[in-house]
Amino acid sequence: MARRWPASMAAENQVSTQRVDKSWQQKGLKEYSTEALLGTLGHYGIAVGEDDFRKLAETSFPLGIAQQWRQGWKGTGPFKDFVVAAAVELWSRWLPDRVAPMEMADTLANLMQQLALLLDGKQDAAVDAAFEKMNALRAKMPLDEKGAPQERFMREALAPFTEKQAEVFDSLAEALASTGQVAHAESFADLEEFLLPERRGISKAMVRAARGEVEPATADMVKLTEDTERSPIARLLAVDGLIHIKAHGQAAAAARTLLASAEQGGDLHLALDLVPRLEHIYKAQNDRESLMELMGIAERLEAAHDKIHPGHRRHRHGR
Repeated sequence: MARRWPASMAAENQVSTQRVDKSWQQKGLKEYSTEALLGTLGHYGIAVGEDDFRKLAETSFPLGIAQQWRQGWKGTGPFKDFVVAAAVELWSRWLPDRVAPMEMADTLANLMQQLALLLDGKQDAAVDAAFEKMNALRAKMPLDEKGAPQERFMREALAPFTEKQAEVFDSLAEALASTGQVAHAESFADLEEFLLPERRGISKAMVRAARGEVEPATADMVKLTEDTERSPIARLLAVDGLIHIKAHGQAAAAARTLLASAEQGGDLHLALDLVPRLEHIYKAQNDRESLMELMGIAERLEAAHDKIHPGHRRHRHGR
């Protein structure tokens, strides 16, 4: 639950009389003074100073800060969403040395756009400059104890991306490799695996497959499905990779092994997630016997799931 904005904060901060006008939505906030931003926040219920903001920034990023402010926000109409824009803008002014999730999102979106232009035949697309900016930002991103981007940071950074943009992100490295842009494909796959550690090894294997190295790529992903040091979702993604490159035999073997392990370990959600994948594989192989067997397994898993989670509806196999 988001923390409530302390009631005493308003008493501790003198609200500026300067204001942001209604045209801020068209003009953005860059041209307004910090006093005007703070005055507008205070006018609509959030009295805040730089020290208060820095304290919030110890545990939250701009959207998280804005979410806390919403508890006491009174702005409507043109100022309904002002808290979000203000939090982002104040972060850039008061914490310029710290990467904001929105900055990473904008930089990634620009890189994807330049790569898409290159794929469309625009040879002078500013790909190198976009990669340079992305790599500079990457070096400053907040990391967890494992050296991966902080989960809260990534959730906020990826929040603005549409489903279509997510699909482009997922397919970009492979598309680059298949059109001969190998260096850019490998660089983007490396970035993809850094931003989404569950894909470690998978994105680069997909690039190998797109370059025509299907057998070694298949072998790489089979090893990833067998790596018990990886999380279940990471092993599941490796199965998806095998399915994508149509290595159906290896995908089926890996999925069956993972399903049996998941069921034995009581991870019924993972086991149930593997059922539609196996169904897809068996249909591609026209393996009716395995499909019939899978239906029985699915019913057993669903019954076990319903016993543990009565009333928790899941998609039923075959419905």
